[in-house]
Amino acid sequence: MNAGLARQLAALQRIAAFSATVRGHELGEWHTRKGCSSTHCIRCRAQLRVRFPAIQPEVDGTAVERLCHPLTAAGKAA
Repeated sequence: MNAGLARQLAALQRIAAFSATVRGHELGEWHTRKGCSSTHCIRCRAQLRVRFPAIQPEVDGTAVERLCHPLTAAGKAA
């Protein structure tokens, strides 16, 4: 990954993380592969993805669509 693309990815991850954190999520480690990076909330397992194609980067996933509900995740595990 070249330096320009790494900076773009880092900026997208910060934007996505801010959006998820505002909704109460606590994110785990980012996992990056070609054209995509993803993580999840360590409390409710909501997913968060950033895609960085050449044309238009995207942020999506349940971590930016809904509030964190850690009790829901605990209930599923029980």
